[in-house]
Amino acid sequence: MKLVVALGSGLLVCAAALHAQESLVGKYSGTFVLQSQSRGVLPVAISLEITSAANGKLQGTANRSHNGKAGQSCMGEYKLEGTYEGKEIKMTSEPGGAAKDCVMKLRLVAEGGKLKGKMSGSDVELSK
Repeated sequence: MKLVVALGSGLLVCAAALHAQESLVGKYSGTFVLQSQSRGVLPVAISLEITSAANGKLQGTANRSHNGKAGQSCMGEYKLEGTYEGKEIKMTSEPGGAAKDCVMKLRLVAEGGKLKGKMSGSDVELSK
């Protein structure tokens, strides 16, 4: 009897972890804060699509916009890979931007349908 209860509890924990990962898959949009020396703090649009989440591994793409005043050199699409553990997401891109010299590093926390945290040191918030 104790073995059945232990196995059942283990399966529930695994199912909850699997659901948490699968619920990350989808499209998110929001902004990050770009600090410009000449123009101050500028909000810049960003979108993220997490295309797969399995066994703690994530894959996806992000599209970084620009403000019209700053951030044009790193705008464009980025292919991302990373990990998910608990509520913490860590994803890093291949080089992107116009000169392929920009790298996107996301360190986020999943809170319901939102992802909040840092993108290469800047504050970022995304919603599903």
